[in-house]
Amino acid sequence: MHFFGSIGSIMFVIGFGLTIYLGAAKVYYMNANIKAPLITDQPWFYIALTCMILGTQLFVTGFLAELVSRSAHDRNHYLIQNTIR
Repeated sequence: MHFFGSIGSIMFVIGFGLTIYLGAAKVYYMNANIKAPLITDQPWFYIALTCMILGTQLFVTGFLAELVSRSAHDRNHYLIQNTIR
């Protein structure tokens, strides 16, 4: 969870930040009466979308891996051959 969760969160935040930037630029162009390009015509939209999807998938992968590792029936079962005195 720590590895995949942190990478997934960072990617999602990057994608979300790019989306906010694109939306703010669109609103600025509309308020300044400048013909604004469509958001979907810009490549940054697809990069942001991909980052958000991959970030979500990585986060869920880390979450599921954490659940699987914690629910293992032999998690704390240790085989001891020799004892040290």
